[in-house]
Amino acid sequence: MQRPLIQAESVLHHFLGISRALAGQLDFQSMIDAVSEEIRHILPHDHLDVSLLLLDGENHLQAYESGVHTAWGDFVYHPLPIVESPIRTLLLGEVPYLLSDDATCDPRFQFPSAFNQPIFDANLRSRLHVPLRAQGLIIGALSCSKHTTCFYTEDDVRHTQHVADLLASYVYALRQTDQAKKLEIAQAQIRAREEGLRLGALRLTEELENERQRIGMDLHDQTLADMTRLHRRLGRLQLHESLPGSDLLPISQALQESMQELRGIIDAVKPTVLQLFGFEEGLEDLLLRSVRNSGLHIATHLHDLTDGEANCLAEPQKIALFRIVQEAVNNAIKHACPETIDIHLDCQDGQLALTIVDDGLGLDDEDRRNSGGIQNMQVRAQLLGAQVRIDSGPQGKGTQVHVSLPMPAVLLTEEA
Repeated sequence: MQRPLIQAESVLHHFLGISRALAGQLDFQSMIDAVSEEIRHILPHDHLDVSLLLLDGENHLQAYESGVHTAWGDFVYHPLPIVESPIRTLLLGEVPYLLSDDATCDPRFQFPSAFNQPIFDANLRSRLHVPLRAQGLIIGALSCSKHTTCFYTEDDVRHTQHVADLLASYVYALRQTDQAKKLEIAQAQIRAREEGLRLGALRLTEELENERQRIGMDLHDQTLADMTRLHRRLGRLQLHESLPGSDLLPISQALQESMQELRGIIDAVKPTVLQLFGFEEGLEDLLLRSVRNSGLHIATHLHDLTDGEANCLAEPQKIALFRIVQEAVNNAIKHACPETIDIHLDCQDGQLALTIVDDGLGLDDEDRRNSGGIQNMQVRAQLLGAQVRIDSGPQGKGTQVHVSLPMPAVLLTEEA
């Protein structure tokens, strides 16, 4: 039976209806549900679907259906490789359209690995497929199917392509929006995981710092005290006439050196000045003590422009920053032979800016740039959520270590 011709005015009316139906649809399934009835007036169908090529770099597609539900609709959750699609020749641009009088016996849909079972399960005999194009590229396909054979004609191809061209730009925009949403969700998940790891690592760092300090106190109260008693006993033995003092002198000197080294270890793991008197005083004491222990003549300066705001940081933050400064100062003393070491503290645009500057040899050696000490500073800064940058000093001489840490929101509010 021949189908009645559709008047041009009626076709235009339904095209406008499709445009109105598209307005406000924010996902693919809602879109195809909204336009299916208007399309039905132009292209009668028992099954309508939009196949969409994914931007996954692996040539997969999804399908959104209206009318008879088939297993193709499951591709929304489990995308199908294009090579297994019955309409792969269309999706790959090898043919301009596919028109079949009876898809159940059409060899174009019958090939090894073809996922064509829905054709038989849903009795989709007459089939018409045209590409969806955007920016000159095929982004998917529009497909119409009827249970009866020999339903669609060459005239329907033209109407179907017009409908596809009308849908393509909207489908393209939805796909880009959907891709952007997925990317944002993925990035948010990554940020959440990174933040969770950072906070967990920061808590671990705090616990390790507490343990370091406990060990420092144990060494001071027990080990160093025992060594001091041994040193005093050696001193008394040296006064005994029956023992040659020359035999005991090397032992006494070695013990004295060990005690001095142990005091240095205790000072390093237990920043008492930082805890007792504050961040700035702790840094100043660190500078003076580091230079004094090195035996070198190095001028040091601390420039604090924060009005004490650094003391309002959380204890783990202050200790981590202290350790970064400690590493930078020790690196300068050990490797750079500087004449001066300066520390600058400032608050700029909601950031605590900490800079350690020396006028030594600099970091021209690539091995020094990748040294364990510099990596330790970078890891500590990352755990804090801070940024660390290492550059040449003023006029290209020496080294500058810049650390930028966001100030807590509560402090910024109070300041405002």
